[in-house]
Amino acid sequence: MSDVQTPPGDIAARVRRLVEAFIETDLIRVRIERDGERIEVGRPPMRQDHAQVAEAVALAAEPVPVRNVELIKADLVGIFRLSRPAPVEGDLLEGDRELAYVEALGIRNPVRSRGAGRIAAILCKDGDAVDYGRPLFELDRG
Repeated sequence: MSDVQTPPGDIAARVRRLVEAFIETDLIRVRIERDGERIEVGRPPMRQDHAQVAEAVALAAEPVPVRNVELIKADLVGIFRLSRPAPVEGDLLEGDRELAYVEALGIRNPVRSRGAGRIAAILCKDGDAVDYGRPLFELDRG
């Protein structure tokens, strides 16, 4: 142990910050270990009444709306690069647009949206190696 003692006010401030973080988040349990001692703080299991459980079951049973999602896949093997300006999930596309390109043997091969829609997901990161047929984008044609 160190010879330096922590002032009592400092310990209280540190504990207060820890408790505030515990209350403001969805943490279930916190364990602090120091010098062979351990302190563990946890929440009791949350109880749900029957109405809450029935509502959760009803929400889970609701049908998921059908989306018209189209996958855009790689046509060849190479390195995936996003076009500039870089597309972002949620972007609305008015028409055909180059979203990215696959660089293979020094040749830039464009990846196009092939029409209007919304970018639902970007499935690769800039600089990823891609194989033929790998999904690159999901477009919601709505």
